[in-house]
Amino acid sequence: MWVCIDDEVWDITNFVELHPGGAKVLEQNAGKDVTKVFKSIHPPKTLEKFLTDDNFVGRIDVDEVTKIGGGKNAEDLRIEQARKELRNVETVVCLDEFEEISQKILSEMAMSYYGTGALRDEREAWQRVRFRPRVLRKMRHIDTNTTFLGIPTPLPIFVAPAGLARLGHPDGEQNIVRGVAKHDILQVVSSGASCSIDEIFEVKEPDQNLAWQFYVHSDKKIAEEKLKKALALGAKAIFVTVDVPVLGKRERDLKLKARSQNYEHPIAAQWKAAGSKVEETVAKRGVSDIPDTAHIDANLNWDDIAWIKERAPGVPIVIKGVGCVEDVELAKQYGADGVVLSTHGARQLDGARAPLDVLIEVRRKNPALLKELEVYVDGQARRGTDVLKALCLGARGVGFGRPFLYAQSAYGADGVDKAIRILENEIQNAMRLLGANTLADLKPEMVECSFPERWVPE
Repeated sequence: MWVCIDDEVWDITNFVELHPGGAKVLEQNAGKDVTKVFKSIHPPKTLEKFLTDDNFVGRIDVDEVTKIGGGKNAEDLRIEQARKELRNVETVVCLDEFEEISQKILSEMAMSYYGTGALRDEREAWQRVRFRPRVLRKMRHIDTNTTFLGIPTPLPIFVAPAGLARLGHPDGEQNIVRGVAKHDILQVVSSGASCSIDEIFEVKEPDQNLAWQFYVHSDKKIAEEKLKKALALGAKAIFVTVDVPVLGKRERDLKLKARSQNYEHPIAAQWKAAGSKVEETVAKRGVSDIPDTAHIDANLNWDDIAWIKERAPGVPIVIKGVGCVEDVELAKQYGADGVVLSTHGARQLDGARAPLDVLIEVRRKNPALLKELEVYVDGQARRGTDVLKALCLGARGVGFGRPFLYAQSAYGADGVDKAIRILENEIQNAMRLLGANTLADLKPEMVECSFPERWVPE
């Protein structure tokens, strides 16, 4: 049994039963060129980890394969044609257009992974906050500079961690790093990236600021090794993700899996290849269907924040995935430098409140927290006006994840650059219309929230 990767043929006969992702997916792809799907979901050096020179058969004659018509399926041909018809990136006028364009050039697997989530309410949350602009103010000069965790940034936005960028473009997360470098905004590197952390950090500019998303491994030794590596590479802050003790029900993934016999969730494949003891962990938890999060410590708790801080002295620690004011209070109590109000892209707990609604709760119930630690928000923000709404309510900044995935999928680093320029122009324009010269001029009285009172049982 063989497969082809990067024009190289590998004999996997003796490896089938050892495959971390199971034998079925290999059997169904036997005799095929699996380069595209393999490289989009597996970290570098996966082949070297599991196969030896004895498994290498040889290189194929690409010209001969092309001559007899092999290699491309209907989806490959569709994507190839759609890319030829891509409009110029400079014609894109808003972030939503990147998603519309990407739907034409992404595979079904990529759209399933990028698009899954209960997104409607989080989009609508931004519309439930309206502006109360001030007029007759001198608005010629606008200053959007601020700091995140002591790091200077020219805009109150950051790149939120979003994984598997190579599903959309061969350069993946490296595109985002290169595009962001032109603007000096903070990027939080995803732990689920399809590029290795080394590949990501090696393309950054010398003075470019990257933070790192930290999923705490159930094996503390492995967790510590990963943390040390990120710090050694130069991570300026650690964003500890706390809202994935198990994987949420992601229906688009499940539907695709039901239709496609050789589908395996991309994150599951990546983490299995990295050495997660999936079956063992599942057995211990008594849960039948959580391969994607089997390596994450389901017993992670507030006391572990001290453990992380001890191993990252002097580095800001941010708790990502907070959904209520009580946990913002605990984050402050346990020494976090900041929190991200987030629902993990609306992919985890169905029925959870939109992060913007949580920000409003913090503003109403304990506004002092907004000065005592840095509070960030993400979740379906798509416009510069969304950023200003969050800042008026007390947020330090707003994270954008999917828009940068879609932008780099279609246009590479140029798409990321364009997306940031769109946000920059929208923020500056809206500040002038709102009557705010600086970010410090953005006040709670500049917005109103139009949804009715919510009752929380005592």
